[in-house]
Amino acid sequence: MRVVGYVRCSTSEQAADGLSLEAQQVKIEAWCELAGVSLVEIVSDAGVSGTKMLADRPGGSRISDLLDARRPPVDAVVIVRLDRLGRDAAECLTHLRRFATGALGLVSITDRIDLSTPQGRAMAGVGAVFAELERALIGQRTAEALRMLRAAGRVYGPVPYGFSAVEGLLVGDPVEQRVLARIRRLRARGYSYQRVADRLNSDGVPAKRGSQWFGMSVRSVLRTCSGVATAEVADAA
Repeated sequence: MRVVGYVRCSTSEQAADGLSLEAQQVKIEAWCELAGVSLVEIVSDAGVSGTKMLADRPGGSRISDLLDARRPPVDAVVIVRLDRLGRDAAECLTHLRRFATGALGLVSITDRIDLSTPQGRAMAGVGAVFAELERALIGQRTAEALRMLRAAGRVYGPVPYGFSAVEGLLVGDPVEQRVLARIRRLRARGYSYQRVADRLNSDGVPAKRGSQWFGMSVRSVLRTCSGVATAEVADAA
């Protein structure tokens, strides 16, 4: 298999351990020797930020051209880490999809991604499925934990408007509770969220931490306060 190595570092990364162009090149050469593949050349982008589009970089444009080629002269591109392609998640994902479905493969040494063979592409797909499942499970467990803390009256994150944190417990703040009661009365009279905010601001009523009221902040405090979330969500709909 014939491969091209791609190395990139920004100005701030030049002296960073493991991120210098030389360090990346050594890792790529070592991998190629271990894997028994032929390293045709090293394409380099020195002092180039990862926020710059791949096609707009001097070296990156050559990699982009290889991706566009129907019959590229090499089989794969080898990089040390995925962030060498770019730091923008959306752009990086687009490149990964192109590598996974096109004629050019990709090997990311540190990330252990190999899109240069059918087996490697299949394993990458399976890994993506499990990664997505794990993210979903983590989100579900976090939401359940927060609901339990909230039901028990315990601090579960930023202290919501109308409450204070006392030894890990949520305790009603008398002043803010009166403001909440006023907000509910205004909403019951048909005031929009923004009109409620304007009324509070004109009367000099501060929001949490002394900030200004906005329509979205009024809606948010009503949704997060116990006992009114369901009604406010339905009303907003």
